[in-house]
Amino acid sequence: MKQFSKLHRQIFSITTTLALITIVIISVGIASLLYTQGIDNAESVLRNKNRSVTTLINGYVAPLRKAVEYTSRPTSGIDHNHFREQETQEKIRSLFEILQNTIPNIHFIFSGYEDGSLLINDYTPPSDFNAVIRPWYQAAIKSHPFMSDGIPYQDINSKKWVVSFGKTLVDAGNKIVGVISIDAGMDAIVKALAIPDEKYPTIYNFVMDTEGKILIHPDKTLPDTLHQQIFSHLPGKMHASGSLSYSDGEQKRLAHFNRIDELGWIVVTEVNLSDIRQPIVKTITSTLLMIVIGSLFTTWLMSSILSRHLILPLKKLQKRVQDITEGKDELDKYVFPNNEIGKISEAIEKLTEKALIQKNIELKDKNALLSTISHTDQLTSIANRRKMMEVLHAEVSLYQRKHRPFSVLMFDIDHFKRVNDSFGHEVGDQVLVKLAQVIKTTIRKTDTLGRWGGEEFVIVCPNTDQKMALTIAENVFLAIHSHTFPLQINVTVSLGLSEFTINHSLESILVEIDQKMYRAKQTGRNRIQT
Repeated sequence: MKQFSKLHRQIFSITTTLALITIVIISVGIASLLYTQGIDNAESVLRNKNRSVTTLINGYVAPLRKAVEYTSRPTSGIDHNHFREQETQEKIRSLFEILQNTIPNIHFIFSGYEDGSLLINDYTPPSDFNAVIRPWYQAAIKSHPFMSDGIPYQDINSKKWVVSFGKTLVDAGNKIVGVISIDAGMDAIVKALAIPDEKYPTIYNFVMDTEGKILIHPDKTLPDTLHQQIFSHLPGKMHASGSLSYSDGEQKRLAHFNRIDELGWIVVTEVNLSDIRQPIVKTITSTLLMIVIGSLFTTWLMSSILSRHLILPLKKLQKRVQDITEGKDELDKYVFPNNEIGKISEAIEKLTEKALIQKNIELKDKNALLSTISHTDQLTSIANRRKMMEVLHAEVSLYQRKHRPFSVLMFDIDHFKRVNDSFGHEVGDQVLVKLAQVIKTTIRKTDTLGRWGGEEFVIVCPNTDQKMALTIAENVFLAIHSHTFPLQINVTVSLGLSEFTINHSLESILVEIDQKMYRAKQTGRNRIQT
């Protein structure tokens, strides 16, 4: 009977070893999953907080910027060309008073003119005051004809955060006669930046400009340069928002950012990575401890059951063999069940193999469908931006290896917003679909057409120089002009094209054709810029 006791120990040893291996594998998988989920949760918190602050800022400054735009236009009922006349000055001050009463966030609203004078309510400037040399005036001049970026500063007396917006005033000949500017309190934004997070105490919000200068940060005890090192890790202007991790030499941080192009601001929300990892490690430790205890108990229970169902029949078999050798007659009282483990195993294996083959077929079909979906624009059924980037990478690689030329065309539908505003987004979608169909039938089979985003499209032309690309662009223009679009809408495009050269990179040629397309729009639209 000792050999069966040894078998019992072997079964326990085998099941325990398998359990320990399983525990290690499961523990690694769960630890990885929990860590990934923890980081994802932290990124989600950062992203939501950052979006919340960005939305607040956008909503906060929108009426201020509209007030500046409205005041600078002739539709406001004021002709700033006559700013020296008493009647005009009274109208301007009256409008300033109405805006201040309507928009409580306005701290000051004022206008400065080319002769250095200043018009403002409830304030008399010093006798030597010269509006022209003031920073808000210079910022508006520098940004002409657009509104100046939001310039935050702390009020000298109250130490409260204020933001300034300015826009040039022009006469009928488009000559600058002055600047209208609004200073608005930023208390609500500073408070929003300073809201703490219970789960991640080191979360911190701040605002920097496009040159990396810290503009607004809620903790007055910290230096303005504390979080400046993140600027070198931010991706280019093509990325309006995103997440990143970086090290400032002392701390590793996780951050999310959002660009507000209208203000020239970058809103950043960051947290110390150690602040995220600590609760994750605690969760992983407690979870793994429970798994180990539960697995060891399950192993003991499994070993006991296996021993009872396997060793006991073997003991009976041993007793039967011993009875036969001793010539005992009570052989018929030993009844053993038929062992079908082998047959069951074979049947299960066949069923599993069949099911696995079917699953593999289904998975292959789904992967093929997923690949198509991930590379196709759902509206126009042409290549999407991801696919176009793959095509561009491939062409750049061919150029680097074999010097095979290729050209890139980028175009944008002129005044497409008017189509959506006048006829609705459904008609706008029909225009996009028809335009894609027209161009697809116009270009060569070797060319690849893709939707870059919104109403922007890109055509990649392999083995094509600048001259041939221009011919393709002219064919595209001819096809668009000769096609009748839904509701007789007149569709034109502004197009930029470039041939890839040895001086180009993928990033630089994309920036170049985007700038060319923009120049085509600036110079009148419905044209090709080479």
